[in-house]
Amino acid sequence: MIDAELYRVFYTVAGCGTVSAAAGHLFVSQPAVSKSIKKLEDLTGCTLFVRSSKGVRLTSEGQILYDYVKNGFEHLQNGEQVLKKLRNRQEGLVKVGISTTLCRYYFIPHLEKFHQKYPGIRITIVNRTSTETLKLLEKGLIDFGIISIPKDRSLFSYRELLTIRDVFVAGRQFPELQGPVSLQTLSRYPLMMLEKDNVTRLYIDDYLAENTIVLQPEIEIGSMDFLIEFAKIGLGVALVIRNFIEEEISCGLLNEIAVTPAMPPRKIGIVTPKNLPLSIAAGTFIESICS
Repeated sequence: MIDAELYRVFYTVAGCGTVSAAAGHLFVSQPAVSKSIKKLEDLTGCTLFVRSSKGVRLTSEGQILYDYVKNGFEHLQNGEQVLKKLRNRQEGLVKVGISTTLCRYYFIPHLEKFHQKYPGIRITIVNRTSTETLKLLEKGLIDFGIISIPKDRSLFSYRELLTIRDVFVAGRQFPELQGPVSLQTLSRYPLMMLEKDNVTRLYIDDYLAENTIVLQPEIEIGSMDFLIEFAKIGLGVALVIRNFIEEEISCGLLNEIAVTPAMPPRKIGIVTPKNLPLSIAAGTFIESICS
């Protein structure tokens, strides 16, 4: 087993040129320094220093060892500098799993704010569905995910960010869809929803099942952006997140359809693995989002 302290003494003596100067630098006695050098020489089987009245100098064998030790200590010092930068938030890497919709409508403003404050921290965005994000989190491939609250939270810690509402909307082509509309009535219109593997869709399907209602969408697609655009041009009734279409509703491009029974709101939040420490950069990002 390598005795790192012996090499630290050796490195210091070689750099200082005298045992007394090295002792002062290390805050130990001169005999203690001499004893450590003797012990290292015994371990290596080589004379490492030539001693004189002016101090010490490395032997040829000592110089060979010093070159290796110097590289090692420089690597350690570089490592300490990197950790210092990480502690000071000057460097770092954050890997975030998030869906396209949440990234566009929720995450980008937080990303801009964080980047302005911590320009040295790199952000990797892994664009996946909520289900895929949880799988990446289990494998340790991302630091955290921003998703709908998962049903099974046994493996994760969850921190709420916002409440969202899923609503049916239609363009101006369906003026009759005003006031409360039953889901049975809505089922007679062309419906557009996200694909079945999407957490939003799973949530809606569970809601429909609880109310013994079956809706058969004519269009199923992975992007909410397309659902919004399809509804604008009158292709049908789309199920989207109201929080992200406030402008379209306020200017009359889309009409929110009040349905009975009403769909309950749901939560979006940050999910992290339980019992695993976050990196400094990831923890800083999470605090920035939640502040």
